[in-house]
Amino acid sequence: MDAYAPIRKVPLDYNGIQSSAFSVQMEKVKEGELPKWDEVGVVGNKYLLIPNKEVKELANDIATESNLHWEPLNTFFDGRRYFNGMICKSETSKVEEGDDVALGMGFWNSYDGSMALSFRLFLVRLVCTNGMMTKDFFSSYRFKHDNTSEDYQEEIIKAANIINNSEEQVEVIMNKFRKMNDMDFNLDELSMIRKNLPAIPVTTWGKITDQYLRKHDNTDDSINSYWTFYNACTDVLWHDKKPTTASFTHNAYITDQLLGAIA
Repeated sequence: MDAYAPIRKVPLDYNGIQSSAFSVQMEKVKEGELPKWDEVGVVGNKYLLIPNKEVKELANDIATESNLHWEPLNTFFDGRRYFNGMICKSETSKVEEGDDVALGMGFWNSYDGSMALSFRLFLVRLVCTNGMMTKDFFSSYRFKHDNTSEDYQEEIIKAANIINNSEEQVEVIMNKFRKMNDMDFNLDELSMIRKNLPAIPVTTWGKITDQYLRKHDNTDDSINSYWTFYNACTDVLWHDKKPTTASFTHNAYITDQLLGAIA
């Protein structure tokens, strides 16, 4: 599915009477066939449709404006919602020797009105490229574009400033990661965490515990820590072969619950 295919907003009408709703349509091209427009959402007449291509350009502009060097990490598109992730590998923090964490940033957009054009910082464990999302420990920014893009440069600067001033937030999270790494983990802890994470579906929880228990078989005692369990969570949710927006939501939910429990 081409996240950057042409997109348009078309007024809807019912029996010749124009509705206040608009159909958002994306062009789809199949070899040997004429292009056609498929509906991917219905929005109000004031909804400002931003093509994903422009979101990618916005991400690159903010990366350039910030004080850090960024490179592409991953993208997600389900036909309606879009995520563009970037990573900065030049500035990292250590959980322990050989286990570095880098800063990431992600941009969201949607064609059905389910998500506002916005961006949020997150962290990436370099040894496995697990993305670690959070809503509670990093600032986010919602862009207020209009059809004229009059304040476009101002918005870029505001977003870049969030990145440039994130050092303190990063250190708060990193200190909690280091504590996680020093905390023993056992089946009693696993049971308690499950009770504290009721929003995680049974199938997802099964994948997480399976991932953790396979690592738990390792003879190295240091593998038996909160940090290991947490990374089993992010490994399953970040590297899902068929990710959904729930993958990102559950990632942030688990991160915030676990970090929030650590003083």
